[in-house]
Amino acid sequence: TSLQDLHVLIVDDSSDLARVIADFLSMFEYQVTLAGDGLEALAILETQAVDVVVSDIHMPRFDGFQLLGEVREHHPATPVILITGFSVGEAQKMAFERGASAFVGKPFHLKELKDVIDEVLKPRSA
Repeated sequence: TSLQDLHVLIVDDSSDLARVIADFLSMFEYQVTLAGDGLEALAILETQAVDVVVSDIHMPRFDGFQLLGEVREHHPATPVILITGFSVGEAQKMAFERGASAFVGKPFHLKELKDVIDEVLKPRSA
């Protein structure tokens, strides 16, 4: 698979940030779908094949850790990258304990996030 076929699901209640990430990834020909929270993300995962989930941790209704748990249970092969601007050290520890593939603290450079996505997907595009 080339990167062009890779589908990234971005889950963030800040639609501005999600759109910035989406626009950036689109320049590299990723397919990007946006979800406003974990419940919306789960609905998308039910109907579409997604190669990687990039999710904020702090969201209303259904947060990134809840989403991570659901993805691990129902889509175990799908890597999940969690991002957050809150108590980064603690969140990072929890993220990895719960099976996240990677973790990015905010603020981050878009290129840094893309590098992490590429790294997580490397086995697939090899």
